[in-house]
Amino acid sequence: MFSLHIVLVAQVFGVEVRPHQETLLHTNFEAYQQKYAKAYEKGSVEYNKRLALFSKAAVEAERWNSRPGRLWTAGTGPLADRTEEELESLRGWFGGSRKAGLGQPPAKHLRSSLAQLSADSLDDSPEEFLNWTSLHALADVRDQGSCGSCWAVTAATVLDAHAEIYKSAQRSFSTQELVSCVPNVKKCGGSGKCSGATVELAFQYAVEHPVQTASEVPYEGTDGTCAGASLLQRLAGDTDLDVAAVGFHAASSDSPGMKYMIGWERLQENAQGPLLRAIVERGPVAVSVDASKWSAYESGIFDSCDKDAVINHAVTLIGYGVDKSLKAGYFLIQNSWGSSWGEDGKIRLLRRDEDEKWCGTDRQPQEGTGCEGGPKEVKVCGMCGIFYDNAVPHFRHST
Repeated sequence: MFSLHIVLVAQVFGVEVRPHQETLLHTNFEAYQQKYAKAYEKGSVEYNKRLALFSKAAVEAERWNSRPGRLWTAGTGPLADRTEEELESLRGWFGGSRKAGLGQPPAKHLRSSLAQLSADSLDDSPEEFLNWTSLHALADVRDQGSCGSCWAVTAATVLDAHAEIYKSAQRSFSTQELVSCVPNVKKCGGSGKCSGATVELAFQYAVEHPVQTASEVPYEGTDGTCAGASLLQRLAGDTDLDVAAVGFHAASSDSPGMKYMIGWERLQENAQGPLLRAIVERGPVAVSVDASKWSAYESGIFDSCDKDAVINHAVTLIGYGVDKSLKAGYFLIQNSWGSSWGEDGKIRLLRRDEDEKWCGTDRQPQEGTGCEGGPKEVKVCGMCGIFYDNAVPHFRHST
């Protein structure tokens, strides 16, 4: 690996590379292509472009892995040959920070919620380990492809998991329908579809519409075409309906989703207690994070986000635990970049008791968490800003 490092550094900085070193680089890149089922025509412009990106990623991985006392290992995984623009597309979710001055949902949308529980009530709750990995809904790690649909993939994953937990008559929700049909009038996190939206919008759509199953409308990874008009589109002018507001958003009595889902909730911002309570008492939670440095992740407990995180990706929180060998706690997260990334498609994110006070400022919410007219900066807490924007559905208990 040391000789490969020399080759890669030399190429990146324009130093002359000897023939045998060049051969080693190409050999490693060929092995990389075989491992991840990629096929670039040798000598082509595309091949040379991807080779250079792979070289840079390998150098970066060695830099990460040279840190003393590190908790995680970097590698040249399936994203090592992607451009920054392509990686930004993979992080194509942007959370739901609301317009400055907007408050809680109106009273007709509020009920008792997990977010209203104080952290003090957790004394009898979280155990050292908890995860939902045994759920059939989480067995296959989804791959969003080149579409910026992590918001929809995460929403569908969480809905499927809760449908299984609560034995709902509908056991799956089409990610593609969410991508194609969820309106984004206020341009929260992008212009919609593969160009970004929010988990909150997807949950509200699921409450208000009879969403088809994944088998009825399979995932294509494209914008697609929506078969029906959107109720949310018709409600676009209703300022009372603020899907970005913290609190419980109850389904109306005539909502199609009422047969399985009484509503959904955006948890209290930057609070660890309600998030732990939600994962313990309800099931997997849709969480927002700064995934800017995740592409190099291979294994271990990731702890390399800055305090001033820029929230730019939606993922599914499926549990938490403690790694005895690393002597560190973690959140267990299922991503949407396929099973060949990370630890079988998952990442462990550092979790500490004091993380609620480990806070910074997202100064680019318009690039990651904002709607049109939203705040210019927001407070974010926890590793990779994990406590800022989280949402969970409330399903009916079926017998």
